[in-house]
Amino acid sequence: MGRRIARRCRRGGPDAPISPRARGCARFGERVVHPVQSVIESLYAAGRCPRIHVNALAEGVVCPDFIREQWGERLIIDLDPSYPLDLTFTETHLEADLSFGGYVSRCVFPYDGIYVVADRNTGRGIVLDQNMPESVRRGRYVPPAERKEAPKAPVLRTVEGEAESPSKPAEAPAPAETETDQAEASTDTPPPAEETARKRRAAFRVIDGGS
Repeated sequence: MGRRIARRCRRGGPDAPISPRARGCARFGERVVHPVQSVIESLYAAGRCPRIHVNALAEGVVCPDFIREQWGERLIIDLDPSYPLDLTFTETHLEADLSFGGYVSRCVFPYDGIYVVADRNTGRGIVLDQNMPESVRRGRYVPPAERKEAPKAPVLRTVEGEAESPSKPAEAPAPAETETDQAEASTDTPPPAEETARKRRAAFRVIDGGS
């Protein structure tokens, strides 16, 4: 059986165009690489850190219970190559040694539970819509009718009775008094000593019939 397939693949000579059947023969016996693994390996090859978004509630996920309860369908994992992850890929899932609060745990994430694989720094990568939980999908897209306008910036204004603003212009200085103004002031207002004597004289009464 295997020899007959090999003969069919070689039929047509080395210069003949590759037919769909020949392309299928070229993949015969090879394991198909999952897109999650392909993107992660591509990011590693480019010196990048892959970041995966995982539905920790998906079937087959193995991770600490407190992580599952805390993050639920929105678990984000950085597969930092500088850490000893011991990352392993299989046909159905990936495995890695991950540290949570200093506690290292061997975690298993099925490909069906991973819905984003991206570069940690740029955010560029792939989105697996078929794996994305409905709650995450609703959070990513908000219908135009439900969108709220961004709040306007508050308008700054001066409130009466409050401290003056430092930017308020200074008041103009009062004009200097002239000699005429000083003379009028001295005429209108008697000196303090004369005013005191006047008050004393007004206090005396003339008594008639004295001897």
